[in-house]
Formats: sequence, structure tokens, C-alpha cells
Amino acid sequence: MADTAGLRHWYVPDAFIPVVSTPPELSHESICVLNPSETDAELTVTVYFADREPETSAPIILPARRDAHLRTSVPEQVGGLRIEPGIPYGIEVASASDLQVQYSRLDTTQAAYTLMTAMPSPR
Repeated sequence: MADTAGLRHWYVPDAFIPVVSTPPELSHESICVLNPSETDAELTVTVYFADREPETSAPIILPARRDAHLRTSVPEQVGGLRIEPGIPYGIEVASASDLQVQYSRLDTTQAAYTLMTAMPSPR
């Protein structure tokens, strides 16, 4: 197990990429990360499942004074993770930097879209 001393951790226990979408919008979710500091930040994303071991991303670099919306369905945006739609999972974001993290899901499985967002607290 990796040494996590000095890291901050943000947790989202209820993550889920809907399988169905109502065009023209695509159901998706994003880990939104803000780095307000003057230095670049490195973070990792770990996903947890009910029936198998967790998977951790490659390091993700967020430049200083920048914001990123990391779509969990796009492996290039989440450090190479391949997350299947329709499978519930949890998220851990870890970084030594003082980031602001938000999780959002746009569910377009019905014509009346649903947007859910959460602001996890660092631990």
C-alpha cells in the first residue's frame, strides 16, 4: 500500500455513470477540482467497487491557478481509469495540495434532467 502521509483525501461514496441518456445531452459525471495556489498540484483518483479491489489512477497534474472538470467516463481525464457505466462505485481524490473538490452528476435518463452535486470535505 502506498504511503499516504501528508495527503488530503476527499471521498464521494455515491458515484454512478448512467447507461442511458436523452439526446442531445449525455449523462455523465465529473470530479471538479480547483487549484487556487501558485504551484502545480498532483492528485490521484481511486475508485472503489462492491465486488472487486479498488483501482487507482496515474498521477494527474493540475496547473497552478487552474480548474478542471474530470469526466469519469473519459479515461484520459482521470489518469487512465476505465469506469464502466451502470456500475455503482465510490471515489477518493488524494493530494498533498490544498485543493477544492466538487462532484457532479448530470442524469439525462429522462427528459427532465437531474443535476446532483456535492462538496466533499477534505480529511
